[in-house]
Amino acid sequence: MEELGNVNDKQMHPEQNGKELQRLPTLRHHHSALGLPSGVEERPFAGRIGGNQLFTASTPDKNHPDAFGDSTWSSILDPRGFRQLYLWKMAIIEAVGTGLQVYVGGLFAVGILPTGTETSVGGVFPVTYASIVNFLLISLFIFAAGPVSGAHFNPLITMGTFCCKLSSLPRAVLYIVFQCIGSLVGAFLLRASLGSKQPLIEVPGCYIDPSLITPAQAYTLETVTSLFVLFLAFGLGLDPRNATAFGPALGPFLIGMSVALTLLGSGFARKGYLGSSNNPARCFGLMAAGERFTYHYIHWCGPITASV
Repeated sequence: MEELGNVNDKQMHPEQNGKELQRLPTLRHHHSALGLPSGVEERPFAGRIGGNQLFTASTPDKNHPDAFGDSTWSSILDPRGFRQLYLWKMAIIEAVGTGLQVYVGGLFAVGILPTGTETSVGGVFPVTYASIVNFLLISLFIFAAGPVSGAHFNPLITMGTFCCKLSSLPRAVLYIVFQCIGSLVGAFLLRASLGSKQPLIEVPGCYIDPSLITPAQAYTLETVTSLFVLFLAFGLGLDPRNATAFGPALGPFLIGMSVALTLLGSGFARKGYLGSSNNPARCFGLMAAGERFTYHYIHWCGPITASV
């Protein structure tokens, strides 16, 4: 692997109204002939999906605990991060991205679900279609927001990076709260567009029939598939050793593919189970708009268990 080096030792970003310039932590990233345009800020964040930790701090920094890939728990749990305005801005980006994914993905899901009873292949076609849509949506959104917020858009990823000390407690709390808010807004906008809550009751990834699936079965399915997603997300999108193997250019597609595979595989596992969620914020919004929270606690318990 090509050696990672320290660059931008003198990188600084201007503050408005003539305030004193503030220094960001020194970054380390893969040497490349291509550089960022002058004036573009690189804010280090070890939990950036698809970045393979190329843009992390070279040394620990008490003001940016998740800028370094191996910070102490005391710095990760430091609540002073709640006072940092830029974290709130990143959380808003997470809310907007999550809301857009829920709205657009929901449109596809609602439109394709009736084909499960109208075609000879039954549920095979809608689940396959939903998997392809998820693959494209997740990949594109990681490309779009990866350099900014880290492109989590999912409490599973945020909780996983927090448990590995790649996201600070303030960032994790803000991201998860705003992801849920964004999902709620996106889901209710979808409901307003459709004119009824009825189409949102059975959405792939968020529907479990309690008469056919027990809580233990649903919990096992959700936990193991969430662990599958986390395992691949960390290896493909966070491990710096893969930076030269395929790098950030291919990582988002591979992560999107891993999520699509879990939905595709679990969607056929049991009758009454329309695929794993692996994103509790998404199901929180869609189930709230559909006014049906059956087994929703499992959508949280599974990812929490997998993260820990």
